[in-house]
Amino acid sequence: MHRLRPAWKAVLGPSGWRSLVGPLTFAVLSIALLVYDHLNQRVPALVFWLTLGLIVTVFLRMLETNRRQSRELDQQRRDAVNDRVTGLRNRASLEADIAAAAAAGASWVLVLLELEGLEAHNDRLGYEAGDAVLRKAARGLTEAVLPLGGIAYRIAAGRLAVLVPVGDRQLGEIVLAATGAQGQEMDALSRSYGEVTIPAEATDAELAFQIAGRRLSAHRQRRQRSARRQAHAVLMAALDARRPELRGQLRVVAYRAISLARRLRLDREEIDDIALASELQKIGLLAVPDAVLEKDRLDEAERAMVRSHTAAGARIVGAAPGLAGVARLLRSSAEHFDGSGYPDGLSGEDVPLGARLIAVAVAFAAMTERQAHREPIAPDEALNELRRHSGTQFDPHIVEALAEDLAEEARPASVST
Repeated sequence: MHRLRPAWKAVLGPSGWRSLVGPLTFAVLSIALLVYDHLNQRVPALVFWLTLGLIVTVFLRMLETNRRQSRELDQQRRDAVNDRVTGLRNRASLEADIAAAAAAGASWVLVLLELEGLEAHNDRLGYEAGDAVLRKAARGLTEAVLPLGGIAYRIAAGRLAVLVPVGDRQLGEIVLAATGAQGQEMDALSRSYGEVTIPAEATDAELAFQIAGRRLSAHRQRRQRSARRQAHAVLMAALDARRPELRGQLRVVAYRAISLARRLRLDREEIDDIALASELQKIGLLAVPDAVLEKDRLDEAERAMVRSHTAAGARIVGAAPGLAGVARLLRSSAEHFDGSGYPDGLSGEDVPLGARLIAVAVAFAAMTERQAHREPIAPDEALNELRRHSGTQFDPHIVEALAEDLAEEARPASVST
C-alpha cells in the first residue's frame, strides 16, 4: 500500500523547499524593489502592476511545474511496483516478495496463470476490450486469493500470478481457488497454469519461474491435445454419418501419410497434424450436395463446387480448438507442385510439406484401393503413375520416399519366399 503524501509536499514537489529557494528569493526582491520604486514614485503605476502581475504569473507557473513533476514521480513510483492496466503488482514486486517469502522460511505457493487467446481477442475486438477483460480477471483473482492471504500479480501481457501462504491448506485448494477465479471471469479464453512451492522447490524467483513455467507449458500441451482429439472425434463422427463409405479409405491414407512423415523425419507435432489432416481431408465434402457427388458427369459450376471442398474443409476444421495447423494442411492438400492446383495456386515449397505429403498418400490410396467404378491397380503400377506426374502434380522427393516405403514393405515378403 502507498501512503498519501502531505499536501504541502505535493505542492513543493520532489525537490522540496530547495526547488522554491531561487524563485522565492527572486520574487521577494523584485516585489520589494517595485514597492520601493512605487513609493518613491520613480515608475508609473501601470508598469508597477504589470511587472507585479508578471512576477506572480511566473511564480504560479513554477508551482504548477513542481506539482506536475510530483505527480509524474508518484506515477513512476507506482509503476515500479504496479501494473497500469490492472492495478495488480508487477513482476519486479513479485520477485521481491518471493525472495522475502523464501528468506522467512514459511511455505508459500506461486501459481502462474496464462490467458491464452488474449492476443486474438485484442485483434478481434481491440485493445480496450482486451484491457477490460484483464481488469475483470484481476478483480476475480484478487477476490479469490485475498481470503487466503494471497496477493495477485500481472507479470506479462497475458500472464497473471498469485503468491499464497500455505498455512494449513492443501496445495490443490490454493490452485483451485486461483484457477476457479479465472473460470468465472474468463470463459471466452483458454487457461493454463503451473505451480511451485517456496522454499521447498525453489528458493529464488528465477528458479520458481522456471519450475512453474515448465508445469504451465505441460498443462497447456495436455489440455490442447485433449481439445484437439475431442474436436477431431466430433468431426470424424459427422463425416462418418454422412459418408460412411470413406471410412476405410481415410484410414489407409492416414497410415501411408504417417509412414511417409516418419521416413522424412518430421517432428512429433508435424506428424500429429498430418495424421489428423489425412483423416479429415474429405470433411469439406459435407458442404457439397449429395446430388452433385453422385453424378457421373459434372458441369463447370458443379466442378467448381467440388473443387471448393478443400477450402470448405479448412473453414470447418479451423473453427475447432487447436486445429488451425490441420486446417492449413487441408486447404493446401489439392495444390500441385508446379502451381496448377487449387485453391491458391501455390507451387513448390510454398505448399506446406504436410499437404504435399498428403497429396501423394491420397493419390496412391485412390489407385490401389477398390473404388465404386474401378478396380484397384498394383502398388508398383501406382508408383509408376506417380512418378510420371512427379515434378508437376507431386513433390519428387515425397514420391521417392514412397518408393522407399514400398520397397521396405516388400522386403520381408521376398525373404520369406
